[in-house]
Amino acid sequence: MKTFLKKEDILKIAELEASLFKERAWTLELIESELENPQNVVIAVEDDFSEIIGYIIAKVILDEAEVLRFGVKKERQGQGIGRGLLRVTLGMLKRKSVKKVFLEVSADNIKAQRLYESFDFKKVGERRGYYSPDKPAFIMCKTLEEGSHVKGRD
Repeated sequence: MKTFLKKEDILKIAELEASLFKERAWTLELIESELENPQNVVIAVEDDFSEIIGYIIAKVILDEAEVLRFGVKKERQGQGIGRGLLRVTLGMLKRKSVKKVFLEVSADNIKAQRLYESFDFKKVGERRGYYSPDKPAFIMCKTLEEGSHVKGRD
């Protein structure tokens, strides 16, 4: 996993973002703007050929964080890459004294919801029409407790 990203890494993240999220993808400029804040957490995973196969971007504000972007290359999903990214990110956020982590997930993305629930994220709200007029998002939250280790249940 990489936390120090070079320009070519950011370009690769933007390419993966576009392939995963199509018209809802963030632009290269938007991704770069989140990297400018040293408090934010941005992690990428490479394969043996230096191709970015997964990434996560979390914004930190005081003692809270929000997972803004999280993606794993489609053909690499289900191999534990996302679980590893989330585990490392939550550990880094905890070391930054973050107490609560929020994210939004599509109501029809059951696979992602199960992943988040395995890390003790709880549904705390809903955003109607978030992804499209008929596609809501669930707001999920995890409390990072003092003295506990960050583990996702398998």
